[in-house]
Amino acid sequence: METTNLLAVIIFAMVTAFTPGPNNLMLAASGANFGFKRSVPHIAGITVGFITVFLAASAGLASLFASLPQLYDLLKAVCILFLFYLAWRIGSAGRVERHNRDKPLSFAHAALFQVVNPKGVSVIVSTLSAYTSDAASLPAEISVLLTIFVFTTIGATTSWCLFGTAIAKILNTQQKLRLFNISMAMMLILSIIPIISN
Repeated sequence: METTNLLAVIIFAMVTAFTPGPNNLMLAASGANFGFKRSVPHIAGITVGFITVFLAASAGLASLFASLPQLYDLLKAVCILFLFYLAWRIGSAGRVERHNRDKPLSFAHAALFQVVNPKGVSVIVSTLSAYTSDAASLPAEISVLLTIFVFTTIGATTSWCLFGTAIAKILNTQQKLRLFNISMAMMLILSIIPIISN
């Protein structure tokens, strides 16, 4: 891969990974409510789920979505419903000590969410379409792309979770935590609007 293309991919990956989106907003809320350590399975689930979808797309998932657009629409609908459910969970969450039923998103749930996450799937399909050339160099290019996206995904998810953990020190009352959770839930709902409009 040429240096100019490599730089373009790195910038694209960083912008898509670090900007607010469902994964990042959920991790900020998780960090604030449960702390970094308990949110690590959530971070790992996003990373493994993203890698799985990336490899699946490399193996022909993009072609499947092109030939069966109804399948993509179904996945998008499932994602939207799941995001509303998560927004409700975040908005109604309380301090962990007081509500033992509250718990962070598990590794499996975070990984499975990546399969129905239209933003993630769109980024992957766009990347494979724009930054790969021919069949001969495809394996090497996919390895480079995957490496870049793994590092940016880990960096972004960790940063957003640490942001949530840091802000938790300010959220020293139940009322402040509740207001933060409702704000995160509203931002998560707002992040659904571009998904619905596409």
